Amino acid sequence: MVKHSCCKLILILLVFAFGLTACANLTKDENQEGLIVSASLPKRALSQGQLFDLEVLIENKGAFNAEIEAIILPADFVTGVGFLGTQPAMPRQINSNGDWSFEFKRAIAPQGAEKVLFSFETAPTGSFNTQGKVETAKGSYAFNINLTLIGVNPVDWKPGVAKTVADDYVYESPYLSVVKIDAVAEVNGQRMLIWQGTGTIISPDGLILTSADVVLSDRYFQVTDLIVSLTVDDKAPPVPTYQAGIVQADFELGLAVIKPRSTVDGKAIDYALLNLPVIKLGDSTTLERGTALSFLGYPALSKDPEILSQNAVVLNDFGAEFPFGENVLIHAELAIPAGNVGAPVLNEANELLAVPIHKSPVTFDPDTVPCQPLVDGNRDGRIDHRDPCHSVNLPIDTLRPIHLALPMIEAAKRAEIKIKAFAHSEGPFSNTAKTVGQDDFLDNRNQWKIGKSNFGELSIQDGKYTFSLRKPMATLWSQVAYGYDDMLIEVDAHVFEPVGNGEFGLLCGVNGEDRTVFAVSENGYFAIWKVTGDETRYIRQWQYSPLINSEEELRLSARCGAEGFTFAVNGQILARGVDFDFVPGLTGLYAATYDEGSMVVSFDNFTVSIKE
Repeated sequence: MVKHSCCKLILILLVFAFGLTACANLTKDENQEGLIVSASLPKRALSQGQLFDLEVLIENKGAFNAEIEAIILPADFVTGVGFLGTQPAMPRQINSNGDWSFEFKRAIAPQGAEKVLFSFETAPTGSFNTQGKVETAKGSYAFNINLTLIGVNPVDWKPGVAKTVADDYVYESPYLSVVKIDAVAEVNGQRMLIWQGTGTIISPDGLILTSADVVLSDRYFQVTDLIVSLTVDDKAPPVPTYQAGIVQADFELGLAVIKPRSTVDGKAIDYALLNLPVIKLGDSTTLERGTALSFLGYPALSKDPEILSQNAVVLNDFGAEFPFGENVLIHAELAIPAGNVGAPVLNEANELLAVPIHKSPVTFDPDTVPCQPLVDGNRDGRIDHRDPCHSVNLPIDTLRPIHLALPMIEAAKRAEIKIKAFAHSEGPFSNTAKTVGQDDFLDNRNQWKIGKSNFGELSIQDGKYTFSLRKPMATLWSQVAYGYDDMLIEVDAHVFEPVGNGEFGLLCGVNGEDRTVFAVSENGYFAIWKVTGDETRYIRQWQYSPLINSEEELRLSARCGAEGFTFAVNGQILARGVDFDFVPGLTGLYAATYDEGSMVVSFDNFTVSIKE
């Protein structure tokens, strides 16, 4: 009996011990799901109005399914950004602490992974170093969010709903509503005024209508401040009064609305106390060809750039523009001097009817029309007349009718912040041409330039044609013996060692040192320019495009000929147009640095095609 009882006791103890072991193993597996969560964002600093993606990768390295419930983005990251959507689509709710919670019900199998893409439009500025979370049924997993945004809008700035103009408001002399706007950027560690424009006060608490070119960053300069100077006397220089933020800006429309965010010395503003003189908006839909108007502005390159000037402008014709429709651009008979970009164009009743913007290339004689280059575009060690002019410092021959600005103005009055620093893609690029030459760079059968110079090295290795630039302001280019009157050139390009603002691309029309360059930059811009002798002239000014992500391989395509040009990236058209002075020549590849050296870019799968 005792022996039987002992056997039963031993059996119970064994079962109990086995149960403890099983429970212990189960608890261990529950606490260690084996999830690895990581996030990727652009490494370079972004400018206001540019697009970016946050990619969250969830990997299950465990032995059991991982039950995902939600992805949390912290309030200090999402506050003020323009949310564009997710892939895949997910319902979103905003928690009481301001965090964004996206429902993401997924079971990730062992060794499986899920990738989620969050798309945003930048608005506030600053350095974001925070963490998001992936929540599961058993815990949460943090991932790092590190991003730098440069611009003029502080994270905590709120423009406030605009004050309305009373029905019995008495409009003063229009010059009192005109302001001078100076754009500030950091150059070599110093704050510098880089360009200027004109604007018009359209609400008593300081909403100002101007050109998008004046307030948005560009290829070389990231605007960090906007200084607004009020006109108190039309015969005296304007008075620097405010620092402004951007409420609305649309590069494609060419217009922007800004608003004071502090005094010029950084003191807070009480919008309720502001009562600035405003200008009356007119009806631009009634404008006709031959109508004579006037504009008030601060010409940047005149003898008295600080004195308000008034000049006449005659409307020549009206043009269409996608996606805005017909009669949405007005061309002036004579070009308007630089500095007047963003200025008010008025009728005899002093009503604002249009705004000068840069939309079409202006042909001008540099010997008779002053132009001030801002950068050493040809990299010869000096900034002079041989460098291409910046668009802000070019004459203007295009006006935007005020009725196109009304939706933007109404949104600004509601204190809605939206900044769009890019134009739409011109559609997919199709290649129906016949390939007549190609190079996979397994050897140098096409006799590309190889060797070292003071600027860097050109080499063919590992199936790539590599440009290694080892100093700032360096240029390397190489031509190849393919030349046709009309041809398509394509190549894969990959930046292996970035510097942040280098550039690279394709060449056509190469005749000696003369050439046409189709280039993209590391910071997301593209341009087309022509080198003739020792002078450089833009065919298409540097323009930002969200299609250009130099952290990935890019397929560049350039069609050039007397009938016109097309520039595309990854099968999407960036720009097209006509160069009436195009001279056929050879083709080639190009790379250059700006203020930082040590960029390495490689090319592969080079092709040349012609029409069948």
